[in-house]
Amino acid sequence: MAETVSLEQLLAFPFSEEEKEKIRRAFLLAEEHSRKEKNHEFMQELLQTAELLVTELNLPAEAVLAIFLKEPASGDISEEKIISSYGKPVWELISGLRKIDRMDTAKYRSNAENFIKLLLTISDDIRVILISLGQRLQEMRHIVDLPAEKQSRISGETTLLYVPLAHRIGLYRIKTELEDLVMQFSDPEIYSKIRQKIQETQKDRDRYTAEFIRPIRERLKENGFTCEIKGRVKSIPSIHRKMIAQKVDFDKVYDLFAIRIIIDNTLENEKADCWKVYSLVTDIYTPNPRRLRDWISFPKLTGYESLHTTVIGPEGRWVEVQIRTRHMDDIAEKSIAAHWKYKSESKTDGRTDFYAAIREMLENPLPTSPEMDISREKKELYRDEIFIFTPKGDLKKLKAGYTVLDFAFEVHTDIGSTCTGAIVNGIMVPLKHVLTNGDTVKILTSKNQKPSHNWLEFVKSPRVQTRIRHALKMESYKDSDAGKEILKNKVTQLGMEFTDLVINRLVESFGCENYLDLYQRFGEGRLDPLKIKKALTETETKVLPGTPQREESLPERISEVISGKKDFIVIDKKIDSIHYEFARCCGPIPGDKIFAFVSVTQGIRIHKTTCPNAHDLISRYPYRIIEARWKAVDTEKSFTANLVVTGKFSKDIVTRLTQVLSNEMKVSVRSTRVTTHPDGSYSCEIGILINSTVRLDEVIKKLLKQKEVERVVRAGGN
Repeated sequence: MAETVSLEQLLAFPFSEEEKEKIRRAFLLAEEHSRKEKNHEFMQELLQTAELLVTELNLPAEAVLAIFLKEPASGDISEEKIISSYGKPVWELISGLRKIDRMDTAKYRSNAENFIKLLLTISDDIRVILISLGQRLQEMRHIVDLPAEKQSRISGETTLLYVPLAHRIGLYRIKTELEDLVMQFSDPEIYSKIRQKIQETQKDRDRYTAEFIRPIRERLKENGFTCEIKGRVKSIPSIHRKMIAQKVDFDKVYDLFAIRIIIDNTLENEKADCWKVYSLVTDIYTPNPRRLRDWISFPKLTGYESLHTTVIGPEGRWVEVQIRTRHMDDIAEKSIAAHWKYKSESKTDGRTDFYAAIREMLENPLPTSPEMDISREKKELYRDEIFIFTPKGDLKKLKAGYTVLDFAFEVHTDIGSTCTGAIVNGIMVPLKHVLTNGDTVKILTSKNQKPSHNWLEFVKSPRVQTRIRHALKMESYKDSDAGKEILKNKVTQLGMEFTDLVINRLVESFGCENYLDLYQRFGEGRLDPLKIKKALTETETKVLPGTPQREESLPERISEVISGKKDFIVIDKKIDSIHYEFARCCGPIPGDKIFAFVSVTQGIRIHKTTCPNAHDLISRYPYRIIEARWKAVDTEKSFTANLVVTGKFSKDIVTRLTQVLSNEMKVSVRSTRVTTHPDGSYSCEIGILINSTVRLDEVIKKLLKQKEVERVVRAGGN
């Protein structure tokens, strides 16, 4: 509740003696009118409003006379009397205020611009609008004393009409207070919660502010600047808007408060000094170029001058820094009053100039001077480049138009290859999201993510496109390293050097596309390392003439090998004396007919009898074949089985197949690789963990029931 104001307190302001006499006479007329209306609180309201107009808007005596005489002018005193006793300007102010009182503002609630245009037609004296704003602020300060119906109307009008009006003409303190008062009335619960949060975080904020300011204060002092540096919390309505816009809770609002640096200096050097201070601050903390507000090179029509920047401070927190001189701060804080004060020091009529400026602002919503986020020169500088912040505040330079995926690869190739999206300015976005200057980007990754051909459709960086193509190629040769080691070991065992000449001979002998294809085939187990010697050194044994040779069938070879005369291995959960591994080329699982092959370099490998390599192994190396049987296998142990699923392609086929396997069949999926074909079909290789052929048959039958599945076979032979 505001303190009471007396007439003598009002007259203590610097009015002329003639003005004071007129104010006393007008006050007595208003007092007499209030007695007739039996409105005992009316005079205190008038005195408080008059004080507001004088102290906060620096309006002249005519404004005080107008509000004192507005009600008596409705019948107690004539127009002629007011003009003769107080002057025609006072009557024009009264007339304009009465017209505003009679306006049906409900018609303009949806369009504040039309309301402003209407105000301009009511009176040629722009002070009518300023007085009206002052009266509205006074009403909002005492809104709790008004009837409920009037409270709702006043609050709505203030939000839609008077707040934009105050902002337009640079009355920022009044605009902020109006917003605050409206929110207290319309959203008391939210207002109270945010205010409580501000109070609860005060201690931490004070600690952080002191830590942030300390190096700035030291650097400015070293460079000869005398400054006042202080922190201020942003208004509760402003914080609430940020919470809504950023879709975050109070704790996640990154620019909750601002630091203000006020330079004590001469007026002649103020602009240069502000830029010097800016340079010193941004040497300490990295600035966000998109958040630079240069109101020094291009002041607002209200006279507001300040340099605003946002920097990344300790703990990776964004902090707004406002840089201005003492003179600029007076104008910013006291608005119209300070502007007139400095204007009047020159030979021009400051008030007249400022009235003209206000009218220009109201008549021309778009500013006539270039009020830019950054100057034209800086826009030219950043035209083809954007600057992106990491969560830790590191600054990365990209080309304009680059995407999240471009940025991810710029950070690191591994991050780009596993990128699934990003959080940009607190909002989750996809890979193809185009970044803008000053964005803060947190890259999201997954170890299961792999480069995709469709990435090439939206990335912009030629270097990133090359990296993606390389990654796709290397994905096709993911087992090539293992294959290379197999080849290298075998060649070394043969007493030969592992040279390019040797590799090229093997590429040609095995019919591979290139050396990576050769490595990959050996890594996958599709080629037999024992054929290397033959490819490099051996010649085929010639058959003697006249000696008939009959090629035995694979069943015959297997029958001969496992006729019972040979040793055998029992694949048992208790076996611990023999080391063996399951061949990757066919992936046997319990229930498959199997045999063991003793390799020279890799020990014992267990193959299916239907393995693509079985015929060659048994026919050429029968002495290395050992019978193998399943017995008492641990049913809790899982084996890898590879399936090839084919059918008509749909974009979600992989998702549907994995859902069937994981959710319905409760089978673990280890890998998937889908290939599309020109005829609209697909083939999908799926690696799963399974414990028996019985269970595998169940899985295959389930997959065959799916709409897009036409055929399911095991890789490596059925």
